[in-house]
Amino acid sequence: MKRTTVTYGLAASALAIAAAWAALAAALIPLFAAETVIVIAFPVLVLFLALRWRAPGGEEDIPFIGY
Repeated sequence: MKRTTVTYGLAASALAIAAAWAALAAALIPLFAAETVIVIAFPVLVLFLALRWRAPGGEEDIPFIGY
């Protein structure tokens, strides 16, 4: 997996969490909708964060990050 792809996934999941939180704070979406977005995006954020941290510069191998 390329480092740019991992960076885009990390940014997209972080933006989804921030947008859901901001929309909830502004009362634009109901609580269950914000919870759904956050529950789906948070594991993606953690996965891409681990991949970004462990991804070497030029190698395109997906590292083992645990179970």
